[in-house]
Amino acid sequence: MVASTVALAAALALPAAPVARAQSAAKDACAAAGPGSRLAESAQYRLAWRSDPTPIPVGRLFALEVTVCPRAPGGTVAGLGVDARMPAHGHGMNYKPSVKPVGDGRYRVEGLMFHMPGQWELVFELREAGRVERIVQALAVR
Repeated sequence: MVASTVALAAALALPAAPVARAQSAAKDACAAAGPGSRLAESAQYRLAWRSDPTPIPVGRLFALEVTVCPRAPGGTVAGLGVDARMPAHGHGMNYKPSVKPVGDGRYRVEGLMFHMPGQWELVFELREAGRVERIVQALAVR
């Protein structure tokens, strides 16, 4: 009994497989994106974002810090696009934001502005291998 308990304990102490570590690291990057972060998900990706400043101001430029976490082992993102729209009014922003990769699946998005209060949607477009996946996050701006 003691020998089998020791063997089991030794087996449980083995390092995780590289795939499991990669999935865990990706999940942890989005989960640990920082205070004030919000999560959004799709079938292929999970992302965490937060605004700078927080809360998002009306009529002033703001930025986003975005962390993209592919769900599949070894998954990557070739590019990220970000836009925003106000569905009830049928329009988007008056500005085109710039997206800069900062490494390890993280991006800085600058030049966003919500010119009026109300219900907005942030649209994240994740590009990989000729396809685009969109993640839409609704938010109320006051």
